[in-house]
Formats: sequence, structure tokens, C-alpha cells
Amino acid sequence: MKEKQSRIPFRRAPIITLLLSFAVTFSAARVGAEALTITQIDASKLLSSQSVRLFLSVDAKPGTKAADVSALTVEESANGVDWVPVRVRSVTNGSNVDEGISFSLLIDNSGSMWDGLDGKPTDDPKATRIAHAKSAAKDFIGELSLVDRAGLSAFNTNLKILSPISADSSGIPNALDGIVKPSKDEAYTELYGSVAASLKAFGETGRRKALIILSDGEHFPFPPKNSTATITDDIDEAVRNGTTCYVVNFATNGDAELPRVATESGGLVFNARDSGELLGIYTAIRSNIQNEYAIDYTASMLAGDKRYVRVATKGLSTERYYYAGNVLGSHASGVEAWMALFVLIPLALYLALLFFKLERETSAAGIQLLYGAGRATTKAFALTNALTVIGGSEAADITIAGNPALKANAATIAFDEARGQYTIAAASDLTVNNQPVKTKRLEPGDVINMAGTVVVFDDKDKKHPKRKKRN
Repeated sequence: MKEKQSRIPFRRAPIITLLLSFAVTFSAARVGAEALTITQIDASKLLSSQSVRLFLSVDAKPGTKAADVSALTVEESANGVDWVPVRVRSVTNGSNVDEGISFSLLIDNSGSMWDGLDGKPTDDPKATRIAHAKSAAKDFIGELSLVDRAGLSAFNTNLKILSPISADSSGIPNALDGIVKPSKDEAYTELYGSVAASLKAFGETGRRKALIILSDGEHFPFPPKNSTATITDDIDEAVRNGTTCYVVNFATNGDAELPRVATESGGLVFNARDSGELLGIYTAIRSNIQNEYAIDYTASMLAGDKRYVRVATKGLSTERYYYAGNVLGSHASGVEAWMALFVLIPLALYLALLFFKLERETSAAGIQLLYGAGRATTKAFALTNALTVIGGSEAADITIAGNPALKANAATIAFDEARGQYTIAAASDLTVNNQPVKTKRLEPGDVINMAGTVVVFDDKDKKHPKRKKRN
């Protein structure tokens, strides 16, 4: 049995200082913010179940009540102008506490981080900005729960991944202690390129993800003319990977462009002066994420790679966008090889249907099992009744066993002999060609999904035997 992971003890700052820094930094970051904010969009299940999960931060301004999430609606758009409503499957609060959060800490280790808090050179190692950054990061790691995950990277002229994201963060304090003062040629600040590389290396799917960027200066790579990274690259990477970026300025003047990556990815911008305020910021970020709502909904089938999402409730609304083409991740580093089977197997079966006309057990119209329990495939069922009930029960006309989620009477296919037309109907959990339906006239090649059991309607020969009416 695997032993439970032990966390590093939390070295508490003076409680009054911590509470004050928490209140000042967190409230200041929310000035002018919307009451609703979509903080992350997770499209990792778009291919397998046509579902998307988004995370919503509900920020009640002082003296007002929090927004009523029980009345919220979700819409999608291909252009940000024309909106279509989508079906909300669930709205939950506290899922980030139960499921955990993945944190990636990105710390600036350029030459200026080894100066004092006042920006002047110092001979006291404990007075440097990097010492304060290390102290706050260690304390924050000690606060994480057993279901949280964490990783650590440091950057200057180059990015170094010191501890990959893992459920075991016990090695991070040692990794922090291993950060040393950079040489002159390594003391530059490749800020934008390091953010993009950190996002690419995140390697987490299906979880709430947060990249916390701590820097004391502007993007200043070496040599400047050879750096191709831009803040636009960072924003695009954050959106494609479904990661929220939080920016912490650890100096009087931070990078002017960096706050954009926080705003565009659903995050926040903070200013810190010492380790106490840094810890308050880290704690505030985690607390805010834990209080978010997780909204699961059925995605639209709109054309185009880019999808806009709008969440609204009683006069309040917020919008974000995601990439629908990114169902398996943008980069090979974040995708396991076996996940390609989710694309290759259905594609191969579809091509077989098109070009080889899978063997049929009857010349009558019917349905062909494309994907069932235990990956059962290629079984044909004839439609010989005026009404044909499909389900997991032995009482159904067509019984498809092995899928616990398939209802006893999952769907009914009716035949109109006068028109020679078939119509499928179901109360719920039915999609045809990835579109949720309750009733639809079937066309040859229509792909029907009943709670994960997938069949294809086949009526190409148009030979309809005399139908028997059900008693």
C-alpha cells in the first residue's frame, strides 16, 4: 500500500502581518474586476463525450450579495457575435478542494533578484529578493493538501525545470535551496519565452491548473535581437493549454505587457514587497481557486477551431474563448501515445463503413454497432418492426448488453411506411452526429450515441420488408 504523502510543515509568518498582507494584496487585485470571471476552460473531454468544463469565479463586491449561480446560462459562439445556448449538465462548488489543484511556480532568478528589497546591492543573503521568494514558496508548498500537485521552475537567460509537477512536492524545498546566483551571461530576463515554455511543459489534463509567475523586472533577453518570444505567444499558449496565469510583480516597476497574460487567461495581477506579502498572495490565489464553481456543459458543434463561451446570470455575464481543435492537447509532450486511439479507432471504423460496407446480417434496414461495451463492434441489428425499442434490457427489441449507463429503453426507432422514413426518439442521453436530440429523422450514415454505445443507421438499399406491428 502506498503511504500517504507528508507535507513540509508550514512555517507561519506573524498572523497579523499575514492577514494584513492577504487583505491588501487580494482586495487590490480585484479592483475593477467583473463579478463573474471564467478562470479556466477544460476541453480535454470534448472528443470523448462532447463535454466541456469551465471554472467560474464569483466575486461579490463589498456590501452586495454573491451572484445567483442557480439561474446561470451558458452559450457558445463561433464568432463572438452569434450565440447558441448549450445544455448545462452540472454546477458544483468545492470540486477544486476535492479534486485538487495543480500549481506551477515560475520564479525569476535574474541578476536583480539577488539585490535587496530596495533594489540595491546587499551583502546579506537573507535580505535579497530571491531569499524572500524562496521562503514564501516553501511556506506555500507546506500549505498544500494531499490532492494538490506542484512543480517549480526558475528562469533568467534560460529556463530550468527544477521539479516537474507531481503529487509529491517534498523535493521542492531542496530545489529552491539549489537556486544559485547566475553568472553574468545568465543573469538576463527571458520572461516571455520562459512563460511559454512553462505552459508547454505543464503536462496536466483534466485538472484545475495555475501558473504563478514571480518576476522583479521587464522582459530583457540575451541577446535581445535574437529573442522571438512575445506576450501574444504566452497568451495563445495559456488558452490552448487551458491554464490560468497569475502574475506577481516583486518590484516597483514590473513588465508592462505581462499583466495581459493574466487577464486573457482568467488570472490576476498582484504586487508584493516581501516574503510575507508573497505568501499572502500565494494563499489568496489558492483560496480563490478553491471557491470557484465548476460548470460542466454539452458543447455545441459550431464550425471553426475557436469557440467563444459566455456565462450569464441575472444581468451579469463573462466571456472567454477556447480552441475546439485542441481536444488532445496542443503539444506532444502533454499527450500520451495511447490517446491517439480515440481518434484512430473511430476514424478507421468510419472509413470501413464508407468504403467496405461492413458485412450485414440482413438486407433490411438496420443499425450497425460501431462501439459498445468491451469495444464490441461490427454487429448488425435489423429494424423489422414499426416501432423498435433499443436498450440494455432483455425486454427491448434490440438488446445491447454490457453498458451500465445504457437505459433499459434508451431509444425508440419508428418507421413511417407511407413515407419510407425512420425517426429516432429518446427522453435523454441521445446524440445523433454529435448533436443532442430528442427526436430526429434518420438518414443513412447517421451516427447515434446512446450513453456511450454508438451505432450507425444503415438504410442505403431502400428495401423495406413488411413491418410487423408491436402488440
